[in-house]
Amino acid sequence: MGGKPKIRAEGISKVPGVTKRHLKHENGHAFPASRYIDPRGGRPSAIERNILRYRAIEAALYLFYSEEIHSFLLGDVHRETTRKSGQLLPEPPEEKRLQRLFAHLLSDAKTADKVSSEDAAALQNLLGHDRQQGKRLKTALAFAIEIGIFTNEEANELNSLLSYRNDIAHRIHLVMSDISRNNWSVDHLTFASPTYKSDALDRLRIYRRSLWERARSRLILTLSPNRILFELAEQAFEADLKRLGKTIEKQINRERERFNAINAELDLRGTELVGDLSPRFPANHRPSYSYGDEYIPATGHLTERGVEICYRLFDLGKSPIAVAYLMGMTLRSAERRQQSWIKAGGFQRIRTDVDRYDMQSLRRRPVDQEK
Repeated sequence: MGGKPKIRAEGISKVPGVTKRHLKHENGHAFPASRYIDPRGGRPSAIERNILRYRAIEAALYLFYSEEIHSFLLGDVHRETTRKSGQLLPEPPEEKRLQRLFAHLLSDAKTADKVSSEDAAALQNLLGHDRQQGKRLKTALAFAIEIGIFTNEEANELNSLLSYRNDIAHRIHLVMSDISRNNWSVDHLTFASPTYKSDALDRLRIYRRSLWERARSRLILTLSPNRILFELAEQAFEADLKRLGKTIEKQINRERERFNAINAELDLRGTELVGDLSPRFPANHRPSYSYGDEYIPATGHLTERGVEICYRLFDLGKSPIAVAYLMGMTLRSAERRQQSWIKAGGFQRIRTDVDRYDMQSLRRRPVDQEK
């Protein structure tokens, strides 16, 4: 104990829709008595609010742009394939196998009364609709490659971008989940890759803007009023993205400065508050206990010894946010302790002696051995 704890600006980069990567905690949660990984609690900071706003605007644009490309492929491109006999691709054997497997599973679930007949019919219709659209999209992409609209690599990338549209439309909670302070969410994300793709909208824009140039000499294109109907919203959203992007980049720089300043305060080497006087030493916090058959978990409250250690941190000139990280308490609790420390005399207060402990046995030392 007494080593320098360090907080990280996890996943922060100069990308406005930054992905926040959460690292696995080897020694448990930083704030065991709290639901959150941050002493500020569950309220989003200014930078977190702006990143979430940025992603929400991105999502609206992404849905519209992907729908335009989807309509182009299923309309203009797929229509051309139907004009040429023999161009439709056969259904892959693996897809047929999975369809049969799903049908068998659905039948078994109905037999075991795990799925009602109505739900089974709805699932079958949904699967059939999705399968038909998926087959038409594959056919359209294959034909687009054949006539030179896309290369194989471009078609694969475009298919991946259109699949990401389904994450935004049906799994928006996963797209936003990495901007979280909840312990459960963070534990989940340490074992799963972030769903959010910060460069997806830029890549999709490139394909959308180049569709006319790619296809005008190869296909008969259909004009749609959708772009005109969405024009004003698109202009407003794109302008908001540029404005928020600049704001977020400035906030990221300020956040890095904040992290560096806090990290400098967390270094207790060269002070007395190491070893058994470390802020996280078990004797500083009230433990969990059992009352009859009832288990009372640890609340994070400080013991009298812990209060004195907390005051000694303020004696060293530590800020409330640094004390919160060092003691494993919320920022609000640290600010209240600072007020109590000021009322006790601040830098002129009379220090209280504390019990000392053996670091190997964690037992309290006799009074004559405490120095």
